[in-house]
Amino acid sequence: MEGNSNASVAPTGQFAREQADRLLGLLAVQIARTIRSHGAAEVHDLRVAIRRFLSVLAALKPCFPRNESAKIRRELKKIMPRAGNVRDGDIALRLLAKLTPQASGAARRLRTERQAAAKTLAVSLKRWVRRSSSAAWRTALHGEAGEDFRNNPLGAAAAAALPRMAKEYFRCGKNAVREKATAEELHRFRIAAKNLRYTLEVFAPAYGDSVNGLRQQLKGVQTLLGGINDCATVRRMASRLDGCEEILEALKKRQRKKTAEFREHWAAAFSNGTEAARWVECLRNPAGGRGVARKPPARSAPLTMAAGRAASA
Repeated sequence: MEGNSNASVAPTGQFAREQADRLLGLLAVQIARTIRSHGAAEVHDLRVAIRRFLSVLAALKPCFPRNESAKIRRELKKIMPRAGNVRDGDIALRLLAKLTPQASGAARRLRTERQAAAKTLAVSLKRWVRRSSSAAWRTALHGEAGEDFRNNPLGAAAAAALPRMAKEYFRCGKNAVREKATAEELHRFRIAAKNLRYTLEVFAPAYGDSVNGLRQQLKGVQTLLGGINDCATVRRMASRLDGCEEILEALKKRQRKKTAEFREHWAAAFSNGTEAARWVECLRNPAGGRGVARKPPARSAPLTMAAGRAASA
């Protein structure tokens, strides 16, 4: 849903219901597709559909009945790890194919694990369909909720949530870019980037084109962080298997390279120290306030279709 001049003043409750209905419909379609085919693209798109629906429930939480919304979030958070196990297998098989031809034995074992994870995921998705969860959730989310919040303009809700999240994003980024940053600090930054991006997508209609630059910069950072996380994930998986010393060393080297690329990107895009203030100012002013509309720097990672999928994972 693209931004327009009236979006920021539309009642938040009306917008929340429309978005929840739309994203729940897309989630139901993607669940059906993933049941038919457990391929890498289908599982990836399922995870994105779940994240986008969850983002609406979180960002516009007061617009939905509290108990019903919480039940829905719990159900989806049970599915996400199962989809994540399949996704991890896909990442591992892709990386092993790139790194070394000696990985065929490890690849066979990981492929078997991936197939088992896909069957487990399919069982949970079929159960979701049998319970007619889509129709039940739609009815539940249309119940009474906090009317004061629902009647506020969408722009007010956006301006209350996003500047705070942007500050947290830059705080985590400052820690993650340090030479001696821990794996936990990088992970926290990845989560902060993901939360900010999906919440910004929820509220994008309130801003119009003024946040296009922010969204592209977030995608670039997420792509780089995703590359680092992929290496860390596959290292954990390979460490359980015998005879993977060469693979582990190659993954460690690749992770160091991806981390250096992330730091270089951050320095090029945000080293002048004014970007955080510009983002916060933009997000405080929905409906065409002063925005950061420029494109990412030339050093940003190119967003091919595969990179876009990595950024969304």
